[in-house]
Amino acid sequence: MNVPFAIEKQPSRMIGDIEVLAFCDGLLPTANDKVIGLSPEDTVRMTGHEFGDVFYMSVNEYLLKIGDKLALIDTGSAERMYPSLGLLIGNLKAAGIDPADIDYIFLTHLHPDHMYGLIDHTGKANFPNAEVFVHEAEANFWFAQKPCGDPRIDKNLPHVEADTRPYRDRLHIVKEGGGISGVAAHLCPGHTPGHTAWIVNSGKDTAIMWGDVVHYAQIQFAKPEVQVVYDLDGAQAAKSRRRVLEMCVKDNIRALGAHLPFPGFGWVERDGTGFRINEAG
Repeated sequence: MNVPFAIEKQPSRMIGDIEVLAFCDGLLPTANDKVIGLSPEDTVRMTGHEFGDVFYMSVNEYLLKIGDKLALIDTGSAERMYPSLGLLIGNLKAAGIDPADIDYIFLTHLHPDHMYGLIDHTGKANFPNAEVFVHEAEANFWFAQKPCGDPRIDKNLPHVEADTRPYRDRLHIVKEGGGISGVAAHLCPGHTPGHTAWIVNSGKDTAIMWGDVVHYAQIQFAKPEVQVVYDLDGAQAAKSRRRVLEMCVKDNIRALGAHLPFPGFGWVERDGTGFRINEAG
């Protein structure tokens, strides 16, 4: 299991005047029996893993250098999920980035591998000076939600409350297009009700950090209709996925993938009735 940690040079791309650096929180264990709408035989063929066997996907975050400001998209899991995760804070420090210097945090959604890194094991903010941005559809769902019998929701509720508590006086709940100059929220519902991609734009260049629009790259580019058990509304997630992939092709938008192989930069290309990712991006 190869977990990126201290590396010689942080992978980066320029989006106009904005530098985007890829960071990794580690590797998330998963299995292809989490796929919905594909036969076990096709799942094995497309992933190269036996049905139900554990394999790993990268958990990527992106640091944006916008003028003299630092912005982070997603925060990883802060060693609160699996031994193979929780490396983001150490990776930032290894690259000379003090978490106290992060000005903005943009959350794609309020799931553990994207938000647990907001706090340390004592409940204190890992990013003591950061303002946090969440789409209103995501905030309205999780902050108002009561236990409903769905463990995917109920187990997460106390973590949403605890992880966001230190930031409540600097939490920005934004509408579509909200954010800061150069970074705007774009709703991609389905995985969660307010699942959000963050569009980074500078000059003629645009990138999109699409969070969990794609979980299984080996499958969901070729077959965007394929869902996963993590989706609260799988049919809606599939619609959002195809729409975002179409948008990337049509508008020449660079992809920043939370679960693409590290560093997760790529260009989406059309491939028959589906798509493929050119990881030379």
